[in-house]
Amino acid sequence: MNNLDDQFEEFVKNLQKEIDEEESKIFSKRVIELSHSPKNWGKMENPTVEDKFLGPCGDTMQFFLKINEKDNVIMKITFITDGCGPSVASGSQLTIKAENKSIEEASKIRPNDILKVLEGLPSSHTHCPVLAVNTLDKVLKKYLESKK
Repeated sequence: MNNLDDQFEEFVKNLQKEIDEEESKIFSKRVIELSHSPKNWGKMENPTVEDKFLGPCGDTMQFFLKINEKDNVIMKITFITDGCGPSVASGSQLTIKAENKSIEEASKIRPNDILKVLEGLPSSHTHCPVLAVNTLDKVLKKYLESKK
């Protein structure tokens, strides 16, 4: 590598360090961890049910559920979102809480349950767990209506 490449690499390294430092002033370690490496991310092939929700902020979230229809237990849940890091973290944390829960148990998950595990969010991002819960509520309702 030449000197210009080395300088560029050093610049990128320092810039990432600054970004990480600023991010850690705003968000908890859990939010940063889940936004950088979300759990249960991605579309699912042949889900039992899927649906998406458009939040008032303009972000969308979509859940894919594989349900054991005999006992109405969520066997697997994945998600995608076009939202910000806190939306990714909220969706990820919700999937962790909902997996292996009955439909009834999962329907009781509320935004404050997600906020608590994420150790809070700045006021400008408290709508993110609301988006995740609203999306889950919508997909569960769709599933239950399909069983009528």
